Amino acid sequence: MQDAKPRILIATLGTRGDVQPYIALARELVKLGAEVVVSTGEGFETMIENAGARSRPAAINFQALLQQDEIKEALHSVTGKLKAARRNMALQQNVAKDFWTTGLEEKPDLILFNLKATVMTLVGRRLDVPALSTALQPVIAPTRAFPLALFGIPDMGPYLNRKSFGLGRLLMRFGLGALFKPLRTEAAKELGATGSTIDGFAPERMSALSLQAYSRALVPTPDDWSAEYWQCGYWFTDPDPDFTPPEDLARFLGDGAPPVYLGFGSMPSKDPKDLTEILFGALGMTGQRAVIATGWGGLVKETLPSGLAERVLVIDNAPHSWLFPKCAGIVHHGGAGTTHEALRWGRPSLVCPVFGDQPFWAERVHKIGAGPAPIPQKKLTPEALSGALEELEKQDHATSAEKAAAEMAREPGARGTAERLMGLLAPS
Repeated sequence: MQDAKPRILIATLGTRGDVQPYIALARELVKLGAEVVVSTGEGFETMIENAGARSRPAAINFQALLQQDEIKEALHSVTGKLKAARRNMALQQNVAKDFWTTGLEEKPDLILFNLKATVMTLVGRRLDVPALSTALQPVIAPTRAFPLALFGIPDMGPYLNRKSFGLGRLLMRFGLGALFKPLRTEAAKELGATGSTIDGFAPERMSALSLQAYSRALVPTPDDWSAEYWQCGYWFTDPDPDFTPPEDLARFLGDGAPPVYLGFGSMPSKDPKDLTEILFGALGMTGQRAVIATGWGGLVKETLPSGLAERVLVIDNAPHSWLFPKCAGIVHHGGAGTTHEALRWGRPSLVCPVFGDQPFWAERVHKIGAGPAPIPQKKLTPEALSGALEELEKQDHATSAEKAAAEMAREPGARGTAERLMGLLAPS
């Protein structure tokens, strides 16, 4: 009789950048013989199934959520964030209950979760199976080397850098208390157990492991990390060999020099029309060829001004792994996924951060010399952007980006991480 395949449950929440790397890891786990279930928000079912995994959607759709006015406000102000958090607590509690139910029904041998799915720690405790924390940015592994990669915190020196992670954990624990409220009776034993839900759960037969899925090219491994923090590199999606671009995009790319890419992915803006016009104004000054991607609504498909129609193309989106290698430079919001994807192909970046971990990645790209100084999106003007676009063309930035790409290629990535995880489940 053949041994049963190991069952692995992956739980993650967020926009595409928070989900796609986990699907890339799921694909590699499936290739190695695991049965994988991915539980995340609605809208990713096809991607998950194409990776050979099974989808268990939670009752939340982040694309629809990000179109709400109050959520857009939350991205641009502290008061907006507090208001949105209060109004959406019931939704988040329902998602936590969905995750709890999914975990108990699936009965996995191993659970992987991101910080928005820490309820999976409780599932691990109930089932006595490992529930391993994962992170796409430095937020759970304290260090003196740099501050918590949230809130735009600057480097404050070794002592305060490490303290910033303690503050972050305190805020997370405060939020989790309300989030787990619907489970206080059903999961009372698990909630009362010792240990932080942020760090996951490891049965006595296993050692704790926390997967830090970002590149050493951007964040060199700190020398004060304890053994459980493993920096495995980013989990990239391989380019789809069957992808066929729209005719206008294929024609545009073939008609001239590699363009600059400008797009802010899933980030909505306060005024998409105004932001689009800033991009048009800057490109009018530089004379560069460009592809502008509207994404999830941060930009709009405006009629191109005279003089831009021959050298600028506006699209909805295209796979980054297909498009970025064909571009000369990348202008983006600084999400972990887009930041890593640009450098993966040795392309320099101009980062225009909005919130969260984006200022951290913006600073890191500039620090390694792979792009100009970042410009926060709220400070973008045609003049500031045009100057940065011209600097983006400097060879020094391209050389630094190519060096980062070489470093990334040597990291474990999705395949190496899958191999280590399967090794954890192998009979001893």
